Amino acid sequence: MSAADELDRAMRLSRPDRIEAADGEAETVFTDVGLVFVALAPASLAERQVSGRLGGVATHVARLRSGTAIAGGWRLAEGMRAFRVLAVDDAGRRSGLVTCVLEEETA
Repeated sequence: MSAADELDRAMRLSRPDRIEAADGEAETVFTDVGLVFVALAPASLAERQVSGRLGGVATHVARLRSGTAIAGGWRLAEGMRAFRVLAVDDAGRRSGLVTCVLEEETA
């Protein structure tokens, strides 16, 4: 069985878009870019330090096909659950997969 065979969850992938109003206010909205198949697992690390401060709590790790355009700040969603992408590691792209460190968002 290949690594791609483990991609057993269908999740919605969304990219952040910054919308700026004429008065200078800005907000981030998420634009759905489609359905991707993901292998999702709990993270082995509890938190990540970035420049001496907590950059986010890594709750899950996801693997998906390396041809998928994804970057930090994007979002993966499955039903009522949403996950913010903290980091993307494409070192495994030769195997056809990229690994993402995720933080599950709470309502």
